[in-house]
Amino acid sequence: MMHAESSWVTGKGEVPQHIAFRVRHHYVYLSMYLIGFALLLVGIALLAYYVEDSTTSIDHWVKSMGRWAPVIFIVGAALLCILFMPQAMTGVAGGMLFGIGWGLLYVVLSELLAATVSFFLGRHFLRGYVKGLLSKHPRLGIFDRATPGRRFRLMFLMRLAPANFSLLNYICAVSGVRFWRYLLAVVGVLPGNLCTVYAGDVARHIGRRVSGHESYPLMHYVLMVGGLVLAVFVVFFIARTALRMAKEDSPQADSCGA
Repeated sequence: MMHAESSWVTGKGEVPQHIAFRVRHHYVYLSMYLIGFALLLVGIALLAYYVEDSTTSIDHWVKSMGRWAPVIFIVGAALLCILFMPQAMTGVAGGMLFGIGWGLLYVVLSELLAATVSFFLGRHFLRGYVKGLLSKHPRLGIFDRATPGRRFRLMFLMRLAPANFSLLNYICAVSGVRFWRYLLAVVGVLPGNLCTVYAGDVARHIGRRVSGHESYPLMHYVLMVGGLVLAVFVVFFIARTALRMAKEDSPQADSCGA
């Protein structure tokens, strides 16, 4: 026991510098988590405030479109992803319009459609432009430098990380990856999609509560927000682990200093 304590405390009763650094490091992370919690709650409150007056009209619009509402959303969200709209925005919109179940399905279908179109655009029409981008930023060419056996794993990890969805589509398109492996790796976006769609669904319910169109007990909404916060932290740790694994799997820097 005394030996263990001596490894933590110096003869002068001071904590070693590397231990103190780790403690400060963890305090910084804890502070970041608490700030993240606060920002998340503020974001949900603002989103619920702005959709308060639109909740009824949104529901009426979705119902009036009937079976065409999912089709319009899937095609529209796919087009926005192709044009580099952040996928988090389409995920939140899917949760607000259709709820967590159908919203998640429609968001995933829209991203599969966007990934398919982006792949063929990048491989057959935008190849020269994307290759020029890779020549200026050699780090982006990790899939060409990776061995064929590691490309799928690397693509999947980058989806989990998550890297920029639209940019990654075009980078993979001009590499030597096969289309079916590329499309299968898109499954890696599911954890992030679940989180963003859930956020939209929570904002939708809170907006309906504020506008008087919903009257569940207060604890129902507390649990919903708590579940969202938990989901955010789970996705964060998944992304952090995936990014570390992707760095380990990435090919070493080439002679160009990539």
